[in-house]
Order: sequence, then structure tokens, then C-alpha cells
Amino acid sequence: MTWRPKWGPQHVFVRHSGPATERYPRQRTQTSEPASRTPDGAATNLLTTVSKRAPVPHFARLLSRSIVAVIAAVIGLTMFAPGSALAENTVTSSSPANGSTIPASPDVIEIVFAEQLGDVNTIALECNTELFTLGRPKRSDDLLSLSAEVPDALPKGTCVARWGVSDAEGEPNGVGNVTFNIANDPSVVETTTTVEDSAATAPDASNEAPISSATSPDEVIDLSNVDSGQGPLWLGRLLSVLGVATLFGSLIVIAAAWPEGVEYLVAVRFIRGVWVLALVGTVLYVSAAAAAVTGKSLGAGFSPAAWFDLLDAGVPGIAALARLMFVAAAAWVAFRPDRVIDPATQMAALGVPALAVVTIGFSRTDSDLAAVGVALGVVHALAMAVWIGGVILLARVVLAGPGEEDLVHAVRGFGRLSSVAIITTILSGVAQMILLDGGDLFGSSHGRVVILKAVVVAVMVFVALSARQFVNERLARANEMTVPMASRLRRAFSVEAAAGFIVLAMSAWLLSLTPPNVDTGPAISYAIELQVEVDEVDLNVVVGITSNTVGTAGLSVDVEAPEFGIAGMEVVLEAPPNDTIGTITQPIPLTEPGLAVLLQENGVPLTVAGNWTLVVNVVIDGTAVTSDPLGFTIRNADGTTPTTELTIPPVVVNTIPATTLATD
Repeated sequence: MTWRPKWGPQHVFVRHSGPATERYPRQRTQTSEPASRTPDGAATNLLTTVSKRAPVPHFARLLSRSIVAVIAAVIGLTMFAPGSALAENTVTSSSPANGSTIPASPDVIEIVFAEQLGDVNTIALECNTELFTLGRPKRSDDLLSLSAEVPDALPKGTCVARWGVSDAEGEPNGVGNVTFNIANDPSVVETTTTVEDSAATAPDASNEAPISSATSPDEVIDLSNVDSGQGPLWLGRLLSVLGVATLFGSLIVIAAAWPEGVEYLVAVRFIRGVWVLALVGTVLYVSAAAAAVTGKSLGAGFSPAAWFDLLDAGVPGIAALARLMFVAAAAWVAFRPDRVIDPATQMAALGVPALAVVTIGFSRTDSDLAAVGVALGVVHALAMAVWIGGVILLARVVLAGPGEEDLVHAVRGFGRLSSVAIITTILSGVAQMILLDGGDLFGSSHGRVVILKAVVVAVMVFVALSARQFVNERLARANEMTVPMASRLRRAFSVEAAAGFIVLAMSAWLLSLTPPNVDTGPAISYAIELQVEVDEVDLNVVVGITSNTVGTAGLSVDVEAPEFGIAGMEVVLEAPPNDTIGTITQPIPLTEPGLAVLLQENGVPLTVAGNWTLVVNVVIDGTAVTSDPLGFTIRNADGTTPTTELTIPPVVVNTIPATTLATD
């Protein structure tokens, strides 16, 4: 084959391994000093001077459009956010303070109000989505504060105290919540038993110290539910996603719009560097994930033997391991990127990095519609990778300097690809937001980060559309990429790439937060389910009890109706006649339709076998309502049905003597 090289400084020809008849790709670099040829054939450098470019008036318009887009995005999100009802009574202070972080569990929760309180007031507490029992709320002498004792120490995490109060006439006068964080788990106090006899005695099981709630060394939890090691996990997730997305997006742009890219040394080095970033980030992500799901240190997580624990950490754990394997396999194309334009190897060269990107969509599988969520996540990840990966390639490689017509084709080709990728990314992202957050964007940490991410995406989209419009107008008939044109486009695409990096950082952050529509509690089966209905006030409640034998039982209360006006709900369980237990009253912290769960380890003591009754007390629109009692049976510990022995008095038989009839 006859070579027709385009002469220039630092042109390097590299012979690749392959058949002798193969066209060996040439790798070339670009400089600002183009070369020419002398009549005798020798190559000489012609030093050219580039005049200083005048200020671009377009930049001011671009900046103003960006500001307008951000403001419009914020206003639009605010308009779609659910409005909050104005409560009549308000909280002036609380202990613990709203939004504060305290070192240990409080003994009392106290809330001070602006107006005096009536007789019907409630405080319900949940920590880490788990319901905890409080003492009965007590009003202060001035009727301005409400307090409730905390009988059991609260765990480390986020706690929400939901309150509902009434006015002097007993009418509902506001609801709300106080949120605080507990920095440390409750300390375990060991009991020391003094033995008078000096002789050694066998340990008594009744004196054993309480078992710690920490994850045992052999226990592996689902990767979606980890609450420790979030720092290394976030960093590893960010670097892994950034590297994998950039690798796949760059290869897509090269295959579809810039096949000459494999001839540039700077492009080949970039692809290899991105693969190294993806590998290092994925190893860190897998190691941090293995440490988090087992409760071990990060150093222990770097052991390859620990990675196999992810096989028991749910679908996200398996996906993390699969990503590591696909990234390692992608070295085959990263070190020979020309395989991506060879028809014989193109499918595999694009397929392996694509599978690594697909694993990103399996990072969250704890929503109610897990299959739909995974499908949306896969589509979103692929579109995002094409968009962000292509932008980074253009900013760092394609527009690194002036060049020939192939650079123009690369920019225009990416514009066509990115248009579809941008639309797909936005639509799938909105669908994910609806699935995970619904309309509660301002009511949770996850929703608020989603809003912030949407603002950054809006800026990114605006810059992208402005850059694409400029490309369509100025590069439609261009035959080369000039220095001013490359510099101007590089700045625009660099801003877009920086915004994309911020979006990826927020996405990694979101995976450590719990969306409102995701139930992180364990799957619970209920042996008894009772439907409580009061037609007069449209009350519809389903009460579930985890066990139908004597012992401690978990409780669930699913309120389906009414939509509004719920306050002071409680479930009352009446035991059968006995000498040990009577009535059990459990407050329910719901003021609207929803589900409240009391786990079995903190459940209600159904310790007497026999026929129990259940009623629901609730205040609806200021009216106190008590449901009709419903009966259920608690069996003996061995599962047998309790029987009631009836004492039947003996039958008394009276013998009547024979009657003698007188005869005439």
C-alpha cells in the first residue's frame, strides 16, 4: 500500500501487529507549527504567528442565557413542588432542637409552641424509619409546651418526632415534626455479679451481657442498605462511574463520528488513561462496598477474598463485582482502540464497555417497582455515558488544538449523537425522580439533592444547546478546525464537562440517601391481618400482627383513608382475662395515609394465649372516633389453640316415690 502522509512536526508512525496487508494506523499529534515541503522534498517548519483574537461578543449572551436558564429551572421546580399547609400553631423551640445533632439519646422530648394547647395532643417518634414508643405527652402548667419521656435509648441515626396539637376548644390546631440526629449508639452497660463464694462458678445465662447490635463478622447486608463507610464508597463510586462512562462515550464517538481518532497519539493515550481511572475507581468501589456490607475496615475490603462477600449483598453487590470484571476485560480495546472501527471486532469492542455501564443501572433495587427502576437506570446510564463521555473527549482531545477536516466531522457528529443522548438522559432521569421521590422533593434529603442536581443539569443542557447551535452555524461549511474556533469550542465543552462531573458526584451522593418512595425496612410477613373500617368518617385501616403465638409480636398499621384530618391515632389491644397483662396502647405516628411499622424486637407483648380484641382510636377532623372491637386469637407457644375448661355442675337426680292411686 502506498503511504500518503500528511507531513507535520512530531508525526509518529507506529506499526501495529496484524496481517501484512492491513493498513497500519498512523498516530499523529498536532502542534501550532504546521510543516511544508521544500522543492527537494525535505520537510521544513514554517513558523506562523497567530493574531490575538478579539473578544467574543457571544460570551456575554451565553452568560446571560445561563443565568436565565438557572432561574427558570428553579422557578419551574418550585411550581411543581407540593405546597405545604399552613399550621395554626407553630413551634418556637424544642429539645432536642430541630435539625440539631446530639451525642446520645435524649431522655425527654420537649416541644414549645407559640399558642396554648388543648387536651388532645400527640407526639410520635421514629428513628431510621423505625417506630419507637414514647410516654404519654404531658402539657406544662402554662399550656405552652408538650413533653414525652423516652423509655428506651434511641439508636444512632436520624429521628423524627411528629406532633399534632389541638386548641383550647379541642379542635385540631396544627401538625408538624421535629428532626434531630443522634451521633452515637447507646452504650451497653455490663452488669457485674458479685459472688460471695471464692470458688469458680459456672456462668449463668441470665447474667450474660446484651448482644451488640453491630453486624457480626459473618453477616452480609444488602449493598443498598449500608449506613457505614459512605466516604470511601462515594469516592470509589464516583471515580468508577466517571471512568466507565468516559471510556464508553469516547469509544462511541470514535466509532460513529471520528474514526481518524485512533490515528492520534493523544487520543490513544487518553483512552488508556481513562481505562486506568475506571479500573482504579472500580477497585476502590468494590473494596469499599465489601467493607461496608460486612462491617469490616476499608483495608480488609481490599482483599480479593472479601470481594466475594458481595455475592450475598443483593443485586447491587453482584453488579459491583460484574463491573470490575467488565472493566478489566475492557483493557482489550483500551490498549488497541483501533478495534472499535474494525467491523470484525467492533461489536465486542463496544459491547464490553457497554456492559460495564449497564451495571450502573443496578445500583438501586430497593424501590417498589424494582424491575422498572433497573430498566430506567440502565437506559439513563447508557445515555449519560454517551453524553458526558463524548463531551470530555471533545474538550480534552478533539479540540486540544487546530486540525484538519476530520476534527470538524467529529464535532458535528457528536452534536447529532448528543442530541438523542441528552433527550434520553433527561426523560429517564425525570422518570426515576417520579419513581423514587414522587412529588415530595422538598420533604427529604434525597429530594433536595435531586433539586440541586436538576439545576446543574439545566445549566449543562443550556450550555450544550448553545454549543450545538454554534456548531451548526459556524461549522456547517468549514473544512478545517482553526485555532480560534477550537479554543472557543473547547471552553464551551469544558464548562459542559465540568457540569457533568458535578452531576456524577451528586448521583453518587444520592445513592447513599433514602428516597421517600423506598422502603428500607426488612420484608415482614404478618400472621394476622385485621381490617378496621368506620364508614361514618371514611376510616380504613389494616392492622398486621407478625405472630399468632404467645410472645412479642411486631405490628404494622396501614392507613388507607381518610386523606386528611388524622390526629392522635392509637391501637388498643385488650388481653383475655388473666393476672399478668391487661390493655396495651400503642400510639401510631400517622397524620395522613401511610404505613407505620413496629419491628418484632421492639413489639407488643402478646404473652397470654386466648381471645384478644383490637380497637383503633383516632381523632378525625376534631372528632374522636373509636372503631368496633375486632377479635383475634393468640395460640399457645406450641401452636395449639387455647381451650377454656367449663365446670359443669353435676346433674341432680331426684327420685320421686311411686304414687298410689286410690280406687273406688
